[in-house]
Amino acid sequence: MKDFFLRNNEYHLWATNLLFQSINSISNEDYKKDIGLFFKSIHGTLNHLLVVEKVWYSRLIGDSYVPKSLGEELESNREVLQEKLLQSIIIWKEWIEKFDSLRWQDTFRYKTMRGFEAELLFCDVVQHNMNHRTHHRGQITAAITQLGGPSPEIDYVYYLQTIGK
Repeated sequence: MKDFFLRNNEYHLWATNLLFQSINSISNEDYKKDIGLFFKSIHGTLNHLLVVEKVWYSRLIGDSYVPKSLGEELESNREVLQEKLLQSIIIWKEWIEKFDSLRWQDTFRYKTMRGFEAELLFCDVVQHNMNHRTHHRGQITAAITQLGGPSPEIDYVYYLQTIGK
């Protein structure tokens, strides 16, 4: 499982870099414009991703980061936000590399944003995080296309073909 999650995390790094290349072709006005996404804009959606990455990672390391909201703006500067998101993917990689391979099926207990006790398997927490990234990248690529920008080809199979697997 460790190898699977490491490969998927590398895919997310690859896909996010390609996404940012496309985002960089969008004007700052369009980048922050409310275009009907759940978190309104490309900028809002990227901030949401950073918030959620921080929430889940803090839970995994025994910390408790609780944002004001899931749409909280953590970074207003788009270049700095991109760097923080890329750094977050690297932090997850480092956590996966150090995680005891025998514990993937162990139960992980945490408190939800609403204050309820919950539990998932460690492997499901990591998979959720990766699916969450993919979900919002899909929204952002649709937004880029809607704004007339180039939509990156970031399917997992393209990543595998790129690395020769």
